[in-house]
Amino acid sequence: MRTTLCMPAAGAIALLIALGCIAASGVAQTNTENFAQFRFNFNNPGARAIGIGGAFMSIADDATASEANPAGLTTLLKPELSIEGKAIQFVTHVGNFSSTGTAANFSLVSRDFKSAVVSPSFVSVVFPARRFTFALFRHELMNFESDFYTQGSFAPGFTDGSFFFPAKSNTRLHVDDYGGTVAYRFRESFSLGISGGLSLMNMQTSISRYFIAAFNDGTLANVATIDDHESDFFLNVGVLYKPSEKFSIGLTYKRRPSFKLNQTYTFTDFPADSSKKSQINFNIPSSYGIGVSYRPTDVLTFAVDVMRVNYSSLTKNFVVTLTPGSVAPADFAVDDGMEYHGGAEYVFFINTTGIVVRGGGYVEPDNRIRFVGNPGTDFNRKIEQGLFQSGESYAHGTFGAGCILSNNVQFDLAADLSSISNTVVGSLVIRF
Repeated sequence: MRTTLCMPAAGAIALLIALGCIAASGVAQTNTENFAQFRFNFNNPGARAIGIGGAFMSIADDATASEANPAGLTTLLKPELSIEGKAIQFVTHVGNFSSTGTAANFSLVSRDFKSAVVSPSFVSVVFPARRFTFALFRHELMNFESDFYTQGSFAPGFTDGSFFFPAKSNTRLHVDDYGGTVAYRFRESFSLGISGGLSLMNMQTSISRYFIAAFNDGTLANVATIDDHESDFFLNVGVLYKPSEKFSIGLTYKRRPSFKLNQTYTFTDFPADSSKKSQINFNIPSSYGIGVSYRPTDVLTFAVDVMRVNYSSLTKNFVVTLTPGSVAPADFAVDDGMEYHGGAEYVFFINTTGIVVRGGGYVEPDNRIRFVGNPGTDFNRKIEQGLFQSGESYAHGTFGAGCILSNNVQFDLAADLSSISNTVVGSLVIRF
């Protein structure tokens, strides 16, 4: 039997969406619900930047500046190598994992699923040459994994026994930037830098929906899969202005890549299964921002960054995979958002070894795609309204420490903690 979104229990019950009422922001660019779990983390690379809440735009004085603010590379006087490793734990909150009670009077049961990735996330080498500075780098823009399942629950807002199909979902998403940087110092107080290169995406994701929670081929209703790779160009432009030794101002614009990916949607049908193929757009939001830092003494620095992120691009060329006869791309929207980062670092010495302590935080705005159309009396539109709801902003707390072993070697550790993800970063800087 071919199914669409949801039907009453008296007719072959068929809500194909497994994750209604998910309390996580998303970047879905099609209305298959597993996409609602993707998250972007636009923090600048490097444990030093993470430790001060990601507010590194106006500091940008090490090799990670290729991503944070390319103009900052002109502050480097020696060739420099930067290496970073990162571990991230994601929390996927499934609001309708199952339900208890009767169709007319029930409660939803939620469940959290955790997954983690560990990877080398940034490497860069920098070569100063008088007023010019050059760099080559590899930056892990995204590394996301998610695995969850549901046992089926009654659909909120209905008392006739309509329910979500049990489902299993798994997602692997990787985006790497490979590029180079050219920065030029016009004078001691003003520099300009440009980074650019190729972004490579690799995605494997599937969501399988079942008639019952047996999770075998005999109970399979349908499955949506993507197994594809794609590439696009990226561009970062940065300006660094230092009106005095104590103040620094940074400006950046980051043009993020956009990818076209092939999706296959297979229905269990009689006498034979059938498939529908489509192409979806996966747009990574571009951003621009300003950062200010203040150094009242040689050992204390405060920094603040403000970024505008073009989250509305997530619904550009939006593809309706499920119930295209009931909903349209214009029924889905997401607002652009503001990110606020702030932090401080303090340096003290034990003999000749410099010890750095850092703390900060930032606000990650709601970037969940929501249903904005008029649901009217259409059953499927009401379901979409319940599934694609606005989310909430999340506060992140960060802290870190560093050890300056000499003028040539520095090691840093940092942590970024929140209710939806936890990150630990370690980075090593070697100057030649």
